Amino acid sequence: MQPAYKGRTKYHNKAAIYIVCVLMAVLALVIAVNSTSLSAKKAEYQAQYDALQEELESETARTEELEEYEKYTQTMKYYEEVAREKLGMVYEDEIIFKDND
Repeated sequence: MQPAYKGRTKYHNKAAIYIVCVLMAVLALVIAVNSTSLSAKKAEYQAQYDALQEELESETARTEELEEYEKYTQTMKYYEEVAREKLGMVYEDEIIFKDND
């Protein structure tokens, strides 16, 4: 007994294989395009991350410097320095020499 669709079977199989191959090629192309797009975005984000890391390190160092300066401003040495430079104060037994220019 022979199937009623025997003559069309080979044609349908070839057409189905062709359609599947075309769809696979299109899918591969879409994946390749998206992959390159994602790679470019990844590089951009990595550059942003590196810049932000550098800025974070810079700000952390600045914070440490400010904390050290805050500690320094609480010392007697700082008070003496400000009194000498900005207010022109001296100790009672201190001798000041000035240029005659």
